[in-house]
Amino acid sequence: KSIGPDVRHELEVSISESALQDSFNDIKLLVRWPMYNRDEEWLLYLMRVSIEDDRPGNTRCLDAGVANPLNIEDKSAGKVKRAVDKEPEDGEPVNCEDKSIDCAQFYCYIDRLERGDTVRFRFMARLWESTLFNVGKINITSYVSIQSVEQEDFVFGPEGKSDMKSQFYPSSATRRNYLWIIIGSVIGGILLLILLIIILWRCGFFKRKAPPGHRPEAHTDEGEG
Repeated sequence: KSIGPDVRHELEVSISESALQDSFNDIKLLVRWPMYNRDEEWLLYLMRVSIEDDRPGNTRCLDAGVANPLNIEDKSAGKVKRAVDKEPEDGEPVNCEDKSIDCAQFYCYIDRLERGDTVRFRFMARLWESTLFNVGKINITSYVSIQSVEQEDFVFGPEGKSDMKSQFYPSSATRRNYLWIIIGSVIGGILLLILLIIILWRCGFFKRKAPPGHRPEAHTDEGEG
């Protein structure tokens, strides 16, 4: 499978200083994840979701089969690319905040969050390298938003949602690897064709045969005198 390096998106959930409440119960988070690009090719393949919370059992994610649907062996590729919070440059956008894009989605739950608490979510994925090579530079945005809490008077503000951006582009080494595969395939095909021609020639395939019943005529030069 054409899978590239590890990619990690991280999210922290905490109560802001401006919040009127000191605690919240039953927080429901919607996660929209860019598993595919617009052509439904694998893009940012989600391997697993890990949670850091001081209260065991307080937080959980129900990914509904979104994580690692192909059961790929989960081992580090040795290099981790982290999401960076910056304005993306030109490239194909895959932004899961846009509801028109068919991103995979699942929910995470926090039973209780108190002021001073911080819950961390780590979304570990693998970049699908062949898709990146086909489309070139690409801007990927995963999206998380608060869907509901127990408090009836809770008002959703701009701090109730978060996006995590990553930008990828094929490295020159990756392009060279694919280029040598293409060149090697072309050379191999040419050599196979030459070998086939030699075998057919040795078997007399290219010799002209006279039609059945045809005899060559003898020509004799007669001298005058």
